[in-house]
Amino acid sequence: MLSATEQQSTPSGHATDADAKDVAVLITCFNRRETTLQCLRRLSAQEIPAGYRLRVLLTDDGSSDGTGDAVRAEFPDATVLQGDGNLYWCGGTMLAWEAARPADFYFWLNDDVTLRPGAVATLLRVYEQAGDSRCIVVGAACDPETKRTVTGGMRRKSWHDVSVIAPSDQWQPCDAINGNIVLVPRQADEIVGGLDPAYTHFFADGDFGMRARKAGIPIILAPGHLGECALNPIESTSFGKTLTFGQRWRRMVGPKGYRPPRQWWAFVRAHAPRPKVLYWLTPYCLFFIESLFGGRIRLRRNVRRPIDDVVRSV
Repeated sequence: MLSATEQQSTPSGHATDADAKDVAVLITCFNRRETTLQCLRRLSAQEIPAGYRLRVLLTDDGSSDGTGDAVRAEFPDATVLQGDGNLYWCGGTMLAWEAARPADFYFWLNDDVTLRPGAVATLLRVYEQAGDSRCIVVGAACDPETKRTVTGGMRRKSWHDVSVIAPSDQWQPCDAINGNIVLVPRQADEIVGGLDPAYTHFFADGDFGMRARKAGIPIILAPGHLGECALNPIESTSFGKTLTFGQRWRRMVGPKGYRPPRQWWAFVRAHAPRPKVLYWLTPYCLFFIESLFGGRIRLRRNVRRPIDDVVRSV
């Protein structure tokens, strides 16, 4: 990726490339070559403020469609790390994170996010204005068709109940995060550490945000939508009404599922009040009740579907 000093002229007295602050962009991909390349193209087109430089570390988690080679060919400055297909988002991000250390910032970016112009500059500007070197900055993404907010910062009503915040023209404090567009400074990383290896996909970003808040680290939502991101079709999740019982169950408890039992227990054990076992059992009980009606009713909350202007989470 081009550094700040390569992308724009640097006036005399400003930081040179050698002493610019290092922003490590962490991306994980699997078998969606064109989506990944489009993400990197939009990232490469960003205007980077003077005094900063980007470097990309991308984990290709066993893609069979040539994603890694395509990235190496088009973006030779990117570091492409190889996974075995079992890392998923959490493991792939941590592989890149470990390879990036030490950096001044760690920028989580989902490869299905299309960054809007000025997104990176906005994240860095908001961080500078926050007045706390530990502050984590989150960017909101909207659906490309409906323009509704689908990911970003969230307000927490309880340990398990959150709602996505629609961004305004000012930055806002928030309690929780989706991991699509997140800027983590080194000072926060040194306190919280990375993502918890107890998780493969679903809970990792939420757990990180909760640990950050428990440590007193502020999380703020940047103004405006910084990117666009289409939601996955509901039929690809455990909420799909046309799926068989077995298909819904496998999609619920699989590595990328809504409630993998061991990972859900790790999350409950870390964050839920007592009685923890009761909280752990609840989504499975609701799932079986739903199944008695052939999936025609929904008792579980789907964290990825918009309800009016927010997305709710169990």
